[in-house]
Amino acid sequence: MESIVETLYRRLRQDIVECELTPGRAFSETEFGRLYNASRTPIREVCRRLEHDGLIRIIPFRGYRIAPLSVAEFHDLEELQLIFEPEAAALAAERASEEEIAEMKKLATYEYRVGDRSSYREFIQTNYQLHTLIAQSTRNMRLLDVVSNAHVRLMRFFYLGLPFDSYGPALVAEHIRLVDAIASRNVTDARHYAGEHIRQAMERSASMLMNAIRFGEAVFGANQSLEGTIPHAAAGVRRP
Repeated sequence: MESIVETLYRRLRQDIVECELTPGRAFSETEFGRLYNASRTPIREVCRRLEHDGLIRIIPFRGYRIAPLSVAEFHDLEELQLIFEPEAAALAAERASEEEIAEMKKLATYEYRVGDRSSYREFIQTNYQLHTLIAQSTRNMRLLDVVSNAHVRLMRFFYLGLPFDSYGPALVAEHIRLVDAIASRNVTDARHYAGEHIRQAMERSASMLMNAIRFGEAVFGANQSLEGTIPHAAAGVRRP
């Protein structure tokens, strides 16, 4: 049962993160069971875990809803990064192994090709791997949990359609500066460059989010303000 639950958890989480399951959409246990060829017991266990992750909402006596997306959540997650990731980078500068640093350097150099969807999707995964590896190298598993969860939830916005446009070279340069500081065991620079990277990302995301809304990549209901929920589109999910 444990292996069944873990496999189902990974499949369902991936489909939520990649927006194969549309944000805001409701599902019954029967529908989930039919989609994933699973019985009710593992479905319930997996949905409890995903609720803890902030990816599913349990509707008592009715079923489940894929957590909707909102501008407020996007900004909250960025602020969470700004609080935790500079300290994670500082600790990584002290504690990361040489093998971990070598992998960080490899991940930091990946640059997506503008207009290439597969390259863009690969960057989303590579960016997640880099930031979580930095957190993992601190040897603080609670810190890793926070950083990983924040990135998983942010990834949904980018899979849904928020583009990075032509920021590839800037992102690579920021990643390389950060990893070089960690590799040099410079705690102060690691903390500084991690914070700078996140602040730059917050500035870029402000215009990206507005452009996505303006051009219909993020679809708002008629009665929603720009601070409201991003519901699912009736015709399905727009993919990057």
